[in-house]
Formats: sequence, structure tokens, C-alpha cells
Amino acid sequence: MLAVAPAALSGCIIGSGNGPLARVGAMQTENLSVPLGSAKQVHAHLEMGAGEVTVSGGSSKLMDGTITYNVPEWKPDLSYSENNGSGSLMIMQPESHHTTFGGVKYSWDLHFNDKTPLELAVEMGAGNSNLNLAELALRSLDVKVGAGNATIDLTGDWQQDVSVTIQGGVGNVRLKLPRGMSVRVSVEGGLGSVSASDFKRDGSDYVNDAYGSGKPTVNVSVSGGIGQVDLELGSPHRIV
Repeated sequence: MLAVAPAALSGCIIGSGNGPLARVGAMQTENLSVPLGSAKQVHAHLEMGAGEVTVSGGSSKLMDGTITYNVPEWKPDLSYSENNGSGSLMIMQPESHHTTFGGVKYSWDLHFNDKTPLELAVEMGAGNSNLNLAELALRSLDVKVGAGNATIDLTGDWQQDVSVTIQGGVGNVRLKLPRGMSVRVSVEGGLGSVSASDFKRDGSDYVNDAYGSGKPTVNVSVSGGIGQVDLELGSPHRIV
């Protein structure tokens, strides 16, 4: 069962495209809450055209958080369902055909349950994302970055392999990876530059000292036209 507590909305319009000019309205806040339910694993898909996304752990539910915005037509679409022990969660910024006007505010602050195995997909058009995933029971991550910057913290101490795919447009990616786990990063495409002083080269890839030690591996594939990729190693936060 899904619980979403919406706030009252004003009557202004805005969006992106070649339609009429749009105006912002009063600031609104959506309080989102999804109970744990019976799912043994969950696939979550977050899709935003423009704005800021923050993701972290710490929820006693499957997911809770707030979405703040001042464009009524951007009231988020949220759905959740369970089937045969697997949950499917989707949060999307609605499509709009109005021309963007100044003063837009759109931000998501989402918290997931630390113990529920999670496959996470994040698709950003324009804006910044801050994904603090170290405390989650992460199984896979798929990130698409349009025009903006992404900071992704993967310094968990997971007991299984984790697959990470990052596709970039225009912007920078800062990727924090666990020092104590086996890590391999493949970087391809029209990238501006890669900073990886904590890593050593293995052919065209970047690996840490623990790579090939028999420990679970974080396999990362970075591709696209990202301007800058910063790879860092950090101590794991906890075991999940």
C-alpha cells in the first residue's frame, strides 16, 4: 500500500519546450511515504527533467522523503507495486510543454530503507544529483546524467558484487568507491579528463589495490560526454 500526502497547489503553469511562457507559483512540499510491504527486493526508478535530487538511506519504511517545487504542473507522479516478492517504485517529474520561466525551484530529498535489497536507476535531464548510497543494500545502480553534476557515494562494504553504470552528458561526476572492496572502473567515450590518483591502471581500466583479491567487486562502467570524472577511495561506512 502506498501513502502520499500532497500539499495544496496554486494555479500557475510552467515547463519546458516551445509552448507559452510559464510562471512559478507558491512553494509547495509533497511528503512521500511507501511502507515496507512484503517485497524481498525493490527496483526504484527516479526520473527528473530538471532540478536537484538527493538520495540516502535511513528510512524505517521502504522509502520516504519530500519533494519541494513551485511549479504546480511538476507535481511528481509516484507509483509502487509488488509482484512475486519484487517491488517496483517509480517517481517521475511530469512532462510539460510550456516554456521555462525564471525562479524555478524543484528538489527531491529521498530516503530508502537500509536493509531492503535495492536496484536503483536515476535519470537526470538537467540539474545536480547527490546519491549517498553507502548505507543501502545496493545491488545495482544505473545513472544517466544530462547537463549537470553528480556526486555518488558507493563506499559501502557490501557482501556481494555491485554493478554500476553511469552515462553522462555535459557535467562532472565525482565517484567515491570503497577502499576495502575489489573495484574496477571502465571509462569510455568523449570524456574531458579522469582524475584517479587512488587507482592504478589495468589496461584501459582503473582498479584499486584490493582488485582481484577474491572479495566482492564493485564493477563500474562510465561512458558518454562527461566533462570530468573524479574517482576516489574511501573507508566503508558499514556492512549491509
